[in-house]
Amino acid sequence: MKREHGLGTGGDEEAASRFLLDLARALHLAYQPSLLVESRVRRAARAWGLSTEVFTVQSLAMTQVVAPRRSPADFARLPFNPHWNLGRAARLLQLTDDIAAGGVGLPEARARLDRIVAERSPYPKWLVLLAYGVYGAAAAARVGGAWWEMFAALLVGAIAGVIHFGTLVSQRVDLQKSFLAAFLGTLVAFGLRFVLPPFDVVQALFGGAVLLVPAMVVTLGSLELASESVEAGMTRLVYGLLRFLMIGVGIVAATTLWGFLLPVPEYSDVHVLSPWVTFLLLAVGGVALAVCMAGRRRDLVGIVGGVLIAYGTQAGMKAVLGEQGSPMVAAFVLGVAGLLYGRGGLRMPMTVIMPGLLQLAPGFMGTQAIIALLGMGRPGAEDARPFDVLMVALQLVLGLVFATLVVPPRIPVDGDDTAPSGSGSA
Repeated sequence: MKREHGLGTGGDEEAASRFLLDLARALHLAYQPSLLVESRVRRAARAWGLSTEVFTVQSLAMTQVVAPRRSPADFARLPFNPHWNLGRAARLLQLTDDIAAGGVGLPEARARLDRIVAERSPYPKWLVLLAYGVYGAAAAARVGGAWWEMFAALLVGAIAGVIHFGTLVSQRVDLQKSFLAAFLGTLVAFGLRFVLPPFDVVQALFGGAVLLVPAMVVTLGSLELASESVEAGMTRLVYGLLRFLMIGVGIVAATTLWGFLLPVPEYSDVHVLSPWVTFLLLAVGGVALAVCMAGRRRDLVGIVGGVLIAYGTQAGMKAVLGEQGSPMVAAFVLGVAGLLYGRGGLRMPMTVIMPGLLQLAPGFMGTQAIIALLGMGRPGAEDARPFDVLMVALQLVLGLVFATLVVPPRIPVDGDDTAPSGSGSA
């Protein structure tokens, strides 16, 4: 049965167009890929009997309600690299599901959207800063570091957290943030070599700044390219590479400054922790990551589970296939687990998939490639090339695509499905 035109909007197509644009902006800021943003906005508009054109790229969103009285397009500039907020993402996706299911008109939808956007982080700042450090320490162990690398990464991670929150007042300084975090983090890591036993500076640096490394930007950009969102994917990939370069510039600047005064620390062999110890440390890191990503308390099991599934699968594949393992297989297993998790009510697959991808994403490989250019990396690190970053990202995308063939999403990203669904469709 065809809906009456304008149902749920009170006939105010201009207000509906503004709402749809604000909804697209909010979904973008919740770190959703462009194809999902466009699909969700179209479904919301269709529920109100509106025909809507939607187009988003990394820094721009455009919506147009196709109607005799309303033809101009609305557009808004977007911050280039939004920040993680799983709790807000879940509430936004639930809002779009409720609109699509019917019964939510424009006034109620506007009120709910305004409340979601205005919500603050559920955790105090001191706890988030501590969580940045704890997760940085776990990430250092994840890439082969031991106790001293973890301690150094904890301090560098806390600094990265301070920089992150210090720049939240302006969401347009992400490139400068990457430079500043790399610069200060490198100086702190070098300085710790004077007070700690020898440790791997590269692992400590990556662990500390892991949540500022644009690995997920590269992965999402590859996903958008694979889904034929060429404009959004290319823009996101270019920006991700710029972020990597800014990290490199920060490391070079700190290394040059340090070299004027003292010798640059050389690579030191470390005692790698056992896989089971690393597994337990990552579980603790997963709890910290839930705080960093503003996850809901009820999603804690999903977040920690995503971290451990990704690490365990990749470790198993390394035992079979060698050092690189198979990111595609790990992403496939992670995607299936996330999609099955999202089948439950009020749950979304990205609660599992996002934290898991952080364990697989090519951030450390990209950082290794930068370090290798400086001659500071471990023996053999010169084999890490920037091209490998894109290859790993594409493997992750293929793994997730294959996962959707086994467990199809409850809402296709092409937006053709109009059946009601729960938030697990995200």
